Amino acid sequence: MKKLISIGALLLALAVPSVTASPLTTLAPDTPYLDTLPTPTQHFGGSVGERHLRYDEVSAYFRCIADNSERVTLENIGFSHQGRPQWAAIITSEANHQRLDDLLMQRARAAAGERVDGPVVIWLAYSIHGDEASGLHASPLFAYHLAAGQSVEVKNWLEDAIVVITPSQNPDGNDRFSNWVNGYRGSVPSGHNYHREHFQGWPSGRVNHFWADLNRDWLYQAHPESRGRVAFFQRWLPHVVSDYHEMGHQSSYFFQPGVPDRTHPLTPAENQALTARIAKHHARALDALYQPYFSRESFDDFYYGKGSTYPDINGSVGILFEQATARGLHRDSDYGEVTLALGVRNHLATSFSTVRGAIAEADALREYQRQFFRDALDRADDRRGAGYLVSARGDRARLNAFADILRSHRVQFQYLTAAVQQDEIAFAAGDLFIPFEQPQYRLIEALFDQRTAFADNTFYDVSAFSAELAFDLARAEVRRAPRTQPMAPALPKIDYQQPALQWLIPWQDRLAPAALNRLLEAGFRVRFAETGGQVMARQGALDYQAGALTLLGNQPGLAQALSQIEAELGVQAHPLVSGQALAGSDLGSRRFHAAKAVKPAILIGRDVSQYEAGMLWFYLDQVLGIETVLLDGEYFTRAPLQEFTHLFLVDGAYSKLTGAKAAIEPFVRQGGTVVAWKRGVARLAQWGLVDVTVRQRSYFAPEFAHAGEQLAFAQRNSEHARRTIGGAIVNWQLDTTHPLGFGLSAELPMMKNRELSLAAKESKGRSVAHYPEALLRSGYMAPEYQKALAGEVAAQVMGQGAGQYILMADNPLFRNFWLGSERLVANSLFMVPALN
Repeated sequence: MKKLISIGALLLALAVPSVTASPLTTLAPDTPYLDTLPTPTQHFGGSVGERHLRYDEVSAYFRCIADNSERVTLENIGFSHQGRPQWAAIITSEANHQRLDDLLMQRARAAAGERVDGPVVIWLAYSIHGDEASGLHASPLFAYHLAAGQSVEVKNWLEDAIVVITPSQNPDGNDRFSNWVNGYRGSVPSGHNYHREHFQGWPSGRVNHFWADLNRDWLYQAHPESRGRVAFFQRWLPHVVSDYHEMGHQSSYFFQPGVPDRTHPLTPAENQALTARIAKHHARALDALYQPYFSRESFDDFYYGKGSTYPDINGSVGILFEQATARGLHRDSDYGEVTLALGVRNHLATSFSTVRGAIAEADALREYQRQFFRDALDRADDRRGAGYLVSARGDRARLNAFADILRSHRVQFQYLTAAVQQDEIAFAAGDLFIPFEQPQYRLIEALFDQRTAFADNTFYDVSAFSAELAFDLARAEVRRAPRTQPMAPALPKIDYQQPALQWLIPWQDRLAPAALNRLLEAGFRVRFAETGGQVMARQGALDYQAGALTLLGNQPGLAQALSQIEAELGVQAHPLVSGQALAGSDLGSRRFHAAKAVKPAILIGRDVSQYEAGMLWFYLDQVLGIETVLLDGEYFTRAPLQEFTHLFLVDGAYSKLTGAKAAIEPFVRQGGTVVAWKRGVARLAQWGLVDVTVRQRSYFAPEFAHAGEQLAFAQRNSEHARRTIGGAIVNWQLDTTHPLGFGLSAELPMMKNRELSLAAKESKGRSVAHYPEALLRSGYMAPEYQKALAGEVAAQVMGQGAGQYILMADNPLFRNFWLGSERLVANSLFMVPALN
């Protein structure tokens, strides 16, 4: 018979100066534990909380308990960019484990609106921000309690529930942070707020390898960590997902519900009611610890791309937890000393309360999930239309990327078998049809949601996230379902071994720039068209647009290279049989320009947005496959800029950079290209490098002045929110005849999340884009901004010597899911320098 030992004998006490009792002793004082599983203290060689654990150490403990407990199964749900596995521990009774495959099949029935009476599924998702470490450290303690605990309560839990634990949703960021903190730890730890331990290096541990905030990536999944999590979520359809975070050290503890008026209107009211009932369990747990807390403030449930909100549009209940951070081992605050171990204790307490609350509400959660999908089917049935037609206007790669998003969320769709005309939009064979009548109808509503009126104008994140606008898609609603097929039609077969006079690659395909980069890197001569036209191809007359690539067919090895590009990128080259154009310029015209290989650098470091620098790095590296040099501002002025073709300045203050003007000015005059957006443009202007006025928040302040009106003190936060553009979708009116606009829409949707526009004299450059009078497409933007921004410049190109500056008011790569405008960067690389 297995021996039982008491918690007191395990020496599980955490290293908490102000919290003397072990959290398991406090939270489960009468629980006996099996002695066949090593305790966290035994495994880690010390108390959890006395140092920061690396992800591999925590992973090893989860593997250990999975190998030695019949209650635990460990699943790798995908790898991070740096190759770390993302573990999910599935913990339930031995009896449930024996029928786990059947239970998983039952979960699939839940999405059809059927009642499923199996165990309630509870997912505890810890530390998606790598420097919010208390969740990671709470995970092995709670996993041990579930795997080794022999109390009646634990056994009942595991009969009635399947508890999933992901110890870290951001392994790369977690290790970046743990190595930083441990590297500044002395034998006598310091809690001083200015100790180096609390001021991370750049980039911080919050972000992943490409400096992305993974807690904004659930909906569009630019990163592998997110794709693995969403696939796991959709397989299990948990009833409850708890999402563990940290906030500023001068705070207490937060749990949802959030601000009631800032819940997305597509989230059912019962979702928030269930969240509130489960919250009573959190309150009791924290009251017992004399831990202050708050709810219904600060945080909201609006943007469905977050870990606590994505479940809400998928039939689950997502719950956000925020613990005051030590951002190290311990730190002084107005609430007293904040420690890592205190955060572990609190997150462990709400892990207990989440399971208790979910099991107490199990019947209600099952019924809610059933009703969620039943209501979705009813809402779809009430619509008069059959579904949406969706097109990317001939950009196969962009349409495929959107189809991958739909597929990941288990949204049903099919491909048109023939061309369809609807609402004056031409849809081609291979475009998408998304039927309304399906369980994920609510998510379809969310993906295409566009609204500009809100009950509350304060948002924790963006106020708009429409897929139609982010991907720049054409959409129309149809009354009757068209003829479709489940698979995408195959591309017409092209024989690359058959000689061709020239080859033409259309520029409108999202991955055409990646193909161009490969060809140039391989030494092939490539030209691009300044204007559109029509040529004779092997298959007949072929129309092309500005930016189309042409290659002479007599270049050795070209056929094999083009064949490989199609196989790997899906980008086809069309064989041409005559150099004489049917319309437009002949192929030997001066209107075809030589494309040149590029070697870009990004100026990074302190005072530069790690998020936006990471978005650019990701696009250049992961999408275009371009070698990208990251130049830190610390040594930027010593770098040999003449070795690069482009220098990028993303959003940032750049206040710590000195000597930049002396380095950048000759770089541009000698033929270099500087690309900047948002505050990167402002810094170039301040350095006197560009003759442009950057209008920022202070410039627009007079628009909000109301004569004789004195705002009440209580209105200060709402007024601040009104004066903030936190994330709204606007239109750019774009000159598509300019090389910066090749392959893009004349009305280009852009995410705007900074109060900024440009003003420049036409003689000092060319305005390529401006904000039209009716600029707001979706989201919240104060009327004062809408009026003031109308007609303002959004993009400007300025020549200087042999080079140029390309200036933009907005980031064209927002979170790497804003696929509709990312070509602005590709055009900045390849098109503008050759034509400006």
